[in-house]
Amino acid sequence: MEVYQKQRRTDVTYKKNIQPIKEITAKTLLGDCKNILKKLEDNSVDLIVTSPPYADSRSDTYGGIKPNNYVEWFLPITAELLRVLKPSGTFILNIKEKVVDGERHTYVIELILEMRKQGWLWTEEFIWHKKIAILENGPTGSEMLGKDSYNSIKEKNLICTKKKRWSQ
Repeated sequence: MEVYQKQRRTDVTYKKNIQPIKEITAKTLLGDCKNILKKLEDNSVDLIVTSPPYADSRSDTYGGIKPNNYVEWFLPITAELLRVLKPSGTFILNIKEKVVDGERHTYVIELILEMRKQGWLWTEEFIWHKKIAILENGPTGSEMLGKDSYNSIKEKNLICTKKKRWSQ
C-alpha cells in the first residue's frame, strides 16, 4: 500500500510504504486458568492480561491467598503462561501489594524476582490510578483522600516478555 504524505514544515510530498494490517482475531476463554492453560499449545498466545486475586481479598470468592503464600501459589500459573506465550508476546499482570502490620508486604517484589528465575523479563510497569475507586463496603477513593490510610487506589501493572525487545 502506498501512502503519500505532506510534511508540514517543508511542504514536500514523499511516498511512504505502509504494510497493510493483518486480520486480528481475539479469543476469550472462560474458566479456571489452571485448567484452561493446560489445553493451550506452546507459544500460541500473543497477549496475556490478567488480574489475579489480591492477597487476602475476596476470600468468599477466591479462597483468599495469604501474602506469605502468594508467590508459591502464583508461580505454577506464571510457568504455564510462559509456556503458552509466543516469543514475541507480552504479558501484563495487574497486581496490588497488601498492607500487613503497617507496611506494604513484599510479595509483589518477591514474585517479580521468582518470575525472572522462570525466564520472564520484567520490561516495564505502569500505574492504574483509579480516581473514583470504590472499596467494598467502604468509602470511595475521593472520600479517602487526606485520611491516614494505606488503602491504595493505585494498582501496579507489570509488563513482562519472554525475549529482549527493548532498547538498552
